[in-house]
Order: sequence, then C-alpha cells, then structure tokens
Amino acid sequence: MDKHLKYLRYVLRHKWYVFLACLKLGVPLWQALIHDWQKLTPAEWNPYVQSFYGEWEYNERPQWLVDSFNAAWLHHIHHGPHHWQYWILREDDGDTLLLEMPDNYIREMIADWVGAGMAITGKNNIKEWYPKNKDTIQLHPRTRAFVDLMLEMYYGIPRRKDTQ
Repeated sequence: MDKHLKYLRYVLRHKWYVFLACLKLGVPLWQALIHDWQKLTPAEWNPYVQSFYGEWEYNERPQWLVDSFNAAWLHHIHHGPHHWQYWILREDDGDTLLLEMPDNYIREMIADWVGAGMAITGKNNIKEWYPKNKDTIQLHPRTRAFVDLMLEMYYGIPRRKDTQ
C-alpha cells in the first residue's frame, strides 16, 4: 500500500506543478485540471507503481513488468494529446508524418515538461532539460517554432536558429 501512496503523492505533486505552469502559459482551465487523468486508470496505475515504487530497481525490472510499463506508456501518450508522440503518424508504407499540434496542447506540453522537473527534482529545470532533449523531440516545423517561441518568451530559452 505504501508504494501506491508514494505514487499518488508524486502524481498529485506533478499535476499541481503542471497546473501552475498551465496558468502561466494560458492553457484553458479545464484542460489544466484534467491533465494526465489517464495516470489514474487501471491501464497505467499498476505498471507505473510497480516500475517506480516496486521491489525492483527501474533498470532491473523483470521483462513482464517492462512490457506492462511499455503498454501503459503507449496508453498514456495515446490518451494525452499534450504529448508530442501523439502527433506522429506512422503510415503503412513506413513513412512518418509529423502533424501540427494545436496551440493549447503545445502550451500544456511545455507545462508538463516544467511540472515533471518540479515534481522530480523540486526545481524548474526546463532551461537545462530542453536543450539536452530538443533534438530527440519530433515536432512539425510550425509546432517546433511555436514551442521555441513560447520557451523564449516564458522561460528565457534562446530559440534555435532554424525556428527564428
């Protein structure tokens, strides 16, 4: 039971910090309130609890739990349009299309990045995190330009040369 309470505490802390960042970034109130609702569903709850607060170190989890967590993560990103992965379309012929994200989900995505840092480290580490991770984040060019503009405006992160 203790691991479930620890995970609930983390989720609530994360949601609080995301909510505060959503208010700063102009995310609609209802959208900010329901952020990451899917983490509370059976499809995600136990795999997350067992992966982060279970009896194994994260990198030493048994294969069944790795598979269970991967399914939970897939559920999470497919039910949360604030995740950039939600906007990637893999076609049958192998092509990958990057779809443009609506502004409100871009704002929530940035709030999610800020909230994750706050919940995990206790500080807003977006200035360090985004430059290290931006090249692995696949975004439509207009989405990338808006992300970079928002990060510059709200968090003082200089824009990439290709999005100015």
